[in-house]
Amino acid sequence: MIIHDAHGGQLLRVGDPGQGVHLLFSTPTRPYGNDPALDMSVRAKGAWVDVSELVRTLNGDGLVEFISSLADVSGSWSEPRTWQSSEGNLKIAAQCSAGRLLLTWGIWRRATESESAWYFETATSHKNACEMREFAGAFQELFDGKAEAVA
Repeated sequence: MIIHDAHGGQLLRVGDPGQGVHLLFSTPTRPYGNDPALDMSVRAKGAWVDVSELVRTLNGDGLVEFISSLADVSGSWSEPRTWQSSEGNLKIAAQCSAGRLLLTWGIWRRATESESAWYFETATSHKNACEMREFAGAFQELFDGKAEAVA
């Protein structure tokens, strides 16, 4: 679901804020003009956690295509399908079982001179292929910067 933040920016919310942890993805930006680097902030927020990390991709690293591919597959999978950002600080593992899709989201922050490294993981459950197609469409809108707020 695309929402607006307090500053009018667009966010994609994954998960239900009333049901544990949810993720917020910001509209990607190009830090170097026409360079393929594309940055987006990913925030995991819940009653007991509030962490965020800047994720760098190269033109999205195929994230939209990965999410779209999850909607096009029927039946159960024997192995998880995975996606990872080019710098490795966001990873998604998808497992299909009993007609539901479980996405496990891992966020890493590498150690810097002033901060320690950390890792956070959460999971979201999705009902069907239609929900995943809507989810993929929302990611595409966010990447395109054309999303409309949903009430």
